[in-house]
Amino acid sequence: MGRLPVLSRRLRTAAAYVRDHSVAADVGCDHGKLSAFLLKSGRADYVYATDIKEQPLEKAAALLSSGEFEGRYECVLTDGLKGLPGERITDVIISGLGDDVIEHVIIDAPWLKNNEKQLILVPSSRHEKVRSFLRREGFQIKDETAVFEKKHCYTVINAVYSGVMGETDILERWLGLIDINTEDGQKYFNNIVKRLSAIVAAVEDIDNPSRREADEFLEAASGLLTGIE
Repeated sequence: MGRLPVLSRRLRTAAAYVRDHSVAADVGCDHGKLSAFLLKSGRADYVYATDIKEQPLEKAAALLSSGEFEGRYECVLTDGLKGLPGERITDVIISGLGDDVIEHVIIDAPWLKNNEKQLILVPSSRHEKVRSFLRREGFQIKDETAVFEKKHCYTVINAVYSGVMGETDILERWLGLIDINTEDGQKYFNNIVKRLSAIVAAVEDIDNPSRREADEFLEAASGLLTGIE
């Protein structure tokens, strides 16, 4: 069968959350390497590789056109999950997209509000916004892994629908379920502390929403501080 496609650490972590023999949707599939990895490794029995742009989808189609994947995938030019058979898909991976796009994709696919479906999210920005959105929409974060790659901190979020809606507290919003005792988790935590400390230093108005948020987090996290790299 040949070698497995080489994935970034973020995508390897995302792939590990995909359940065996799933029917997966790889949203914003880009080069298609994750889709190919899922099929070749046996994680997925079938993959819908989607992208909103033709050029990356053509790259994915070229990669997946090997005979070994025949009948096990479909490349779909679409916005998010639109037009896909939600009743068939079990695992949805959305990687490399911003928080606003991730929210848009999930809102436009109401069939995701089913506890048999699984979300695997790798937001490129504002992770705290994604966590808050998930909680408000009734999704529960089951697990989360920090990944430090190319001098940037990322998170890989594994979530399912629980139907319990609410608001995140300050630590849940900014740290989720990340284990700060791991090397990458510590870097993630330190990065958040630096970012919010910079807001406190730059914004004198203590009633400013960003300043209040930063102050609240730093106070709540004071017992977790282990030194900033």
